Amino acid sequence: MFRIYTCLTTEHDLRLVVVAGIICFLASLVAISLFRRARETGGPTRVTWIVTAALATGCGIWATHFIAMLAYDPGVGIAYNIPLTIFSLVAAATVTGLGLAVAVYFPERSSTAVAGAIVGGGVACMHYLGMAAVELPGHVTWDLPLVSASIVIGMLFGMGAMLVARRRSSHQWSWWPHSC
Repeated sequence: MFRIYTCLTTEHDLRLVVVAGIICFLASLVAISLFRRARETGGPTRVTWIVTAALATGCGIWATHFIAMLAYDPGVGIAYNIPLTIFSLVAAATVTGLGLAVAVYFPERSSTAVAGAIVGGGVACMHYLGMAAVELPGHVTWDLPLVSASIVIGMLFGMGAMLVARRRSSHQWSWWPHSC
């Protein structure tokens, strides 16, 4: 835990980390609003809302990650493998879209929890594909227990968020206006 704290406080521009957090928050509000619209409709319109929610969610996750990566200064020059970076964006939208579709088409509580785990897995998928796209003069080693914990924790947060988003549809549970 100390290693993560040190990385965030000494190797990141905290101003950009705050910007990444704001982008994450706003993208989450948009994703929940679009998810709710998908739940309220049917037919081709429902599919359109799910695809729109998937694109907004994937782009929000991707933007959050890469703004945070721009905030990171490891002390050496870094670059990004463009095809793998683009693939991380496509993967984020695709996997989170799958999770949102499961939550919309199978509204039972257990299905919603599975959907949230899928969304959390989409975040992890984007993150680790994005990290694999980083090119630097050196060798990256992964701490398997830390990577595993980050994936599981992300999936658990995804489950919780999806359960709350499914259950709470009134104005009091959302800061995002429903009339937009």
